Amino acid sequence: MRRQVVGMTKAFALSTSVLAIAAGAAQAAQLVPHRAVYELSAKSAGGFGRSGALRGLLTYELMDDCEGWSVNQKAGLDVSAPDGEGHRFEWSQATWEAKDGSSYRYFIKDSQDGSTGNQRRGELVYPKAGADGRLTTELPSKGETDIPVVLLPVQHTLELIERAGNGETVFLAQIFDATVDEKPVEISAGFGPSEADGKTKAEDFAPLKGVASRHVDFAFFVQNLPDGTPDFEQSIQLFDNGVVSRVNFEFGGLPVLGTLRKLEMLEPQTCN
Repeated sequence: MRRQVVGMTKAFALSTSVLAIAAGAAQAAQLVPHRAVYELSAKSAGGFGRSGALRGLLTYELMDDCEGWSVNQKAGLDVSAPDGEGHRFEWSQATWEAKDGSSYRYFIKDSQDGSTGNQRRGELVYPKAGADGRLTTELPSKGETDIPVVLLPVQHTLELIERAGNGETVFLAQIFDATVDEKPVEISAGFGPSEADGKTKAEDFAPLKGVASRHVDFAFFVQNLPDGTPDFEQSIQLFDNGVVSRVNFEFGGLPVLGTLRKLEMLEPQTCN
């Protein structure tokens, strides 16, 4: 199940940092610190069998602290198989990324049925522009390693929105966010056309009303498989103000849909 948990955190790591729009993108788009709650359910297209069940919640919070972006997310997913066996999966991620891309801190963990599974904690620091960074890890083990110049999660999302706003249809990049491993991951993003209100009930969420959005498909390449296929895939509906209204992913081979149910705007800190 680990890869599926990673996939979910990855999708929101990408969309989480979304937010200040570059000059080439839509001028109305701005970074919006927010707290969102998503209902997780079995995607009807794949089904789960007559007696199986899948349900859960994911809470995602993006905050602006002037010097960087803080992201906190927590999810719980209850899965019941057709034979009646049930399991509880939980995962959380807390990160901080400097707005100038000079550093990135993270703490990521997951559990099954109350037993702690994987934990990752570390910090990546780029001492100067254009130079390799130094990753110092505390969990799962202490160590240090060099990381080449790649995009951090917020930087990647900024690129996504800018390139989509400029009419590009595909964007390939190397990013580091530590959700998969202590190494960069290649991600291919494919953009759908811009849609007014993103085909969601924008009237239920005032910050989304009148804001354009687009469908984004992600393919994650972790192990460089011989046949060139991605390790996992995801898709999201991404608004130009950084809010994600829905996400599709697989968990243990089951198609899961995450639907926005609650959205709260957060006040940014007053910066000098």
